[in-house]
Amino acid sequence: MGLDELEKELAGYFVRNHAILTRSGSFAIITALKCAGLEQGSKVVMPASCCPIVLFSIQMAGYSVVLADVSLSTLSMEVEQIESVMDDDISAILAVHGYGHFCAIDEITDYAKRKGVILIEDACLAYGGKFKGRPIGSFGDFSVISFGYDKPISQNYGGALMTNCQTFADKARDFLDDNKMAQFSELIQITHVLEGLKKLDKLTAIRKSNIAFVEQTVSNEKFKRLKYNPEITYWRYPLFIENRERFLNAAKQQNILFTSHYRSLGLLQTQGFYPNAEEIGNKIVNLFVQPATPKTQLTNMVRFINDYR
Repeated sequence: MGLDELEKELAGYFVRNHAILTRSGSFAIITALKCAGLEQGSKVVMPASCCPIVLFSIQMAGYSVVLADVSLSTLSMEVEQIESVMDDDISAILAVHGYGHFCAIDEITDYAKRKGVILIEDACLAYGGKFKGRPIGSFGDFSVISFGYDKPISQNYGGALMTNCQTFADKARDFLDDNKMAQFSELIQITHVLEGLKKLDKLTAIRKSNIAFVEQTVSNEKFKRLKYNPEITYWRYPLFIENRERFLNAAKQQNILFTSHYRSLGLLQTQGFYPNAEEIGNKIVNLFVQPATPKTQLTNMVRFINDYR
């Protein structure tokens, strides 16, 4: 199988007219921005609670970042937060499904259309899941996914840009032809990505099962959680606790691994106030729930949480 065949399979899975492979999810974002017809240097809105690579990708493409706070209910930037920072210089919205929890991408889509701005759906942590019956990764003028470390298809390499617009697709291919660094060039990965795509629904079901296990068995009231929805496919399951460092140090002493992603991107700025992103960044604890997580690891994480005092 070659690149063309894999791109057709990706387009079919995500119900898109076009899928274009890139070297990474970051390069997929850069390619989308460069091909969207935006004025160079114009503003792009993105969430303040997010992987910083997303911010750097916007800057590398030559655009100005405008951070918006996120909702504590979804860990994602919603229309309310976008509206609070919107101005006439903003040319694009980059909507991220925070921690794999879907944002109200349908509402953001309608909002972007009303405002006449480009919408890029960053589905890198959430694809494999669905939102209102549609695949996550099927919304926006563009959608982007990654096959990097710990992604739903985890191959440590590669990404893809998807669109329904022929003009955008043509411009994306022209851009990639002129920028070899952004190209998906590891042909050995084609088979691996295809195998991951064929298994994605099964792997997503396992992820949901792991999430349900954590949801049903964590009982320590020191830890707060979001409202449970069986359709959410978390990248890493989020819990929230006061004095997080004390908890993480105690877990480290027992050789039990948790993570604490992400710090508010507002810390990279000299101005701007994003209280929800700040709260998430100070209190979040992430549990591994990917399909490859052994049941013993899940059990040990939950047991340690429930015993923590």
